[in-house]
Amino acid sequence: MKRRFFTLCLALVLGSAPGRGQTDEEPVKRAEPVAEEVRAAEPHVEPVRKAERAVKPPTNTGAPIQAGQPVRVVVESPKEGEVVPWETVDVFVRAENYAVGDGGNRLQVIVDNRSPIEHANELKPVVLHGLAPGAHVLRVYAVKPDGKMLADPEAHARVNFYVRRKDFSNFQPEDHPYLTVNLPKAGTAFPDAEGKVWLDFHAHNVALSKEGYRVRFSLDGVETTLPSGEPYAWTGLSEGRHRLVVELIDEEGDPVSEIFARVERSFEIPRTVKAVNPQQVDEANLWLRRER
Repeated sequence: MKRRFFTLCLALVLGSAPGRGQTDEEPVKRAEPVAEEVRAAEPHVEPVRKAERAVKPPTNTGAPIQAGQPVRVVVESPKEGEVVPWETVDVFVRAENYAVGDGGNRLQVIVDNRSPIEHANELKPVVLHGLAPGAHVLRVYAVKPDGKMLADPEAHARVNFYVRRKDFSNFQPEDHPYLTVNLPKAGTAFPDAEGKVWLDFHAHNVALSKEGYRVRFSLDGVETTLPSGEPYAWTGLSEGRHRLVVELIDEEGDPVSEIFARVERSFEIPRTVKAVNPQQVDEANLWLRRER
């Protein structure tokens, strides 16, 4: 009986092994062709935008870009009270609400009590050479195409700075009366279309009047007193060199004792060369030949 049971179990074991092996193996499937069509990628086309041309405001108006808003002059460098280590100083200035350009609206830069330096490119500095050690005063203001100053109070800026060391040279208290003389500049002065040479100035910290502070100038020894800050014109100045002294005087007629209350300049009126009509020259030569 036992032998029969053993034989039966052995037969079951031997008979089940091939079946297990067949169930563990998976049939190999053939790759099926892809029925979906592959489309080529279409290029992404973006609309081409035309570059917008920046419209620059005109520089020959003598007026602010936005009417009714003040013109403001800013000194970027040097800063107020800065001590610079070199005698050569780069001055960076700009104007707000005012477009500047060559021959039009522009800025004028005065160091200490010297003649103005014209500046029309805000991307470039005004380079001051050979400054003496000590204190210096920088004044910057906006002018119109004809060279006269703008009346806006904010169109004037002032910075006090030092070269190498701090001292009281060129010391002018900001709240004391003093003058800024714009025109004429030192050097060559060209009369305008009407033959006028202009005196253009600004009195700081005082109101000019007939009975109060006034401006007195002397041109080649001839004195004139002005009770207001309006520009003054000379007509028919002779060719050659002229010496100008402008000073601020008080109610008593005495000169104000401030370093920037007196300005001296020399300028020259160039000789005017008139163009000659060639036809008139030929006619004159022909007349001379006939007379001979």
